[in-house]
Amino acid sequence: MSAAERWIDPTPDPCERNPVPNPNLAHDTIRLERVFPHPPDHVFRAYAEVDERRRWSAPSDEEFVSFQSHDFRVGGIDEFRCGRRADAGGDGVTFRGTTRYESIAVDEHIVFTERLTDDRGQLLAMSLVSWLLDGDGESCRLTIIDQVTSFAGGGPIEGSRHGYAAMLDQLDRHLGRSPQA
Repeated sequence: MSAAERWIDPTPDPCERNPVPNPNLAHDTIRLERVFPHPPDHVFRAYAEVDERRRWSAPSDEEFVSFQSHDFRVGGIDEFRCGRRADAGGDGVTFRGTTRYESIAVDEHIVFTERLTDDRGQLLAMSLVSWLLDGDGESCRLTIIDQVTSFAGGGPIEGSRHGYAAMLDQLDRHLGRSPQA
């Protein structure tokens, strides 16, 4: 075998462009903003402390989010399940997610990547999410930017859009009831 032949790998390059487009591939950037009558440290704490996040992270009372693991630090990973409460027994639609924290600045921002799969492990969507907090000491403007790629058509994108919008309502209610407020 010549030196040139040793450097040539006959197996196909997995990074080569697939000539057949995936009709289920979809992309979008979701941007939501909310001003809370609470300082940034209260909003940040509501996310950073998993016991608090459990209280408001489900978009509605009919849905659930449960955390199997939580490691809120740069490089840390959260693992969670989510879906409709009626489906939580395994006979309906539930999803699994993994969040990896890429950048955290206390009371300023949280940046993470997120993978969402179905219960069989089929990848449905991936996101790069930024939570940007800006406040004056008495109030906090929270901007969420979710750059999402769906491998299952528009459903996961609309689910993310609906989920974050409803979750902001839940967070607002939580902060109003919270003893730190």
